Amino acid sequence: MSDQPVQPGQQMADDVFNAELEEGGESALERAGRFATGVLTSALGGSGAAVVGAAVVVRRRADEEEVLRIDVPDAESGDQILQAMREDLRTYPAEEFVTAWVERDSTRHGRHSAGGADHGTRLE
Repeated sequence: MSDQPVQPGQQMADDVFNAELEEGGESALERAGRFATGVLTSALGGSGAAVVGAAVVVRRRADEEEVLRIDVPDAESGDQILQAMREDLRTYPAEEFVTAWVERDSTRHGRHSAGGADHGTRLE
């Protein structure tokens, strides 16, 4: 939650952005590739769930442009991140939300992965 009070004229992040849980992958081809890899992983003894996945996607309300995609191994993990993100959308001014979620590493162009060894959110 933001420590600073909202200044007059500042927009809240929820007024500027929208967050949704979507199927993993940006295109049908990418989703198909992830599915095939998940099936192969399952056949070799893995769960396959981490490959198929989903994504929490943040878009600008004004033009629906994607500004952040967090790949998650499954819908349950995605829902946890989505709920935290929606709370931040309600409580952060737009600029602080961008700094907290989107600009953590600008070289990644707004694409992150959740999970990994630390079971937290990490940059790809």
